[in-house]
Amino acid sequence: MGELGVLISGSFAVQFFERVTWPSSDLDLYVKDGEESEALCAYLVESEGYALQTTKGPAGFFGYAMYNFVNIWKYVRPVLGSPDHFTDIHVITASSIPIHAILNSFYTTVVVNIITWNKAYSVYPLTTFVQKRGYLLKPLNDYFTSLMLKYTKRGWKIQETMWPEDEGLSHPIQQYRRIGDQYTWTIPLDTSKISWSRIPDAVLEHAAFELSRTPRPQEGVYPDNTGPSFYEITAFVFKSHALQYMYTHHYDWSLFLGERVRQMTGFELRKLKVIDRPPNYQQMVEEGFNQSHKQIINKPDTWTFWDSEIPKWYKAWEKIALAEKAKG
Repeated sequence: MGELGVLISGSFAVQFFERVTWPSSDLDLYVKDGEESEALCAYLVESEGYALQTTKGPAGFFGYAMYNFVNIWKYVRPVLGSPDHFTDIHVITASSIPIHAILNSFYTTVVVNIITWNKAYSVYPLTTFVQKRGYLLKPLNDYFTSLMLKYTKRGWKIQETMWPEDEGLSHPIQQYRRIGDQYTWTIPLDTSKISWSRIPDAVLEHAAFELSRTPRPQEGVYPDNTGPSFYEITAFVFKSHALQYMYTHHYDWSLFLGERVRQMTGFELRKLKVIDRPPNYQQMVEEGFNQSHKQIINKPDTWTFWDSEIPKWYKAWEKIALAEKAKG
């Protein structure tokens, strides 16, 4: 998991935090499509004794197809001592970083939980595991309704959105969130005798997203105010030549972050010897490096990445955002 950036989510992660085991429950593994997914599947077959049973492409994803999923591969293995029963693993591949697909695809706050190679994160622990309540993250349809009924039967109360009297700064339903923030329940896992991942925890822990209520009253989608409402998670992929890793972001945070990495990309480019600069270097200078992330740049060993600054930059942006919110 650490080597390939694999994330566990879905019902398995809910069971982990709830300390229960549900019969006939499977394990969902999210991984980037390509070399990472191929290596994971090979490991399941060659080292864990699983066999590929079915493959499902984007056409079979129902409401998920638009959220960067590529394939779902189902692997099975007979239960030891009970050959008629099987354990199931779903390898779910994403066209970009897995956390992006997860954040944009889940249908209720109950299932927004992630397990990595060394930590487990519950993004909405107060509502999910203390209050046993979930909120919609997708509009109701027959498919999502059938999924939510499973959690109703398991003891959760599912409602559209939060009542106004429940709102407050201590509540995890907030406009701007990130994985691993003060609202997240984070559990460190035992990593004894496990090789550490090359990807720092701060990369996932600064996967930022925005939560908004849809429809907003001012949009007038339902003039009589009787239409269904739900929360919507918005998260985009952010990448830059100044960063070694990709992140998720929302619009406001990306404006702040984008300016920082634009400056640092320009600085790194100016450090290059003239012979090492990209062919369109002068155009990039004239444009203020605003579109530099779209260019191909061959980076020398002396190129500096600025990922280690992300936690500090996020705190700086958060301070500004809170001050603006206080002004009203």
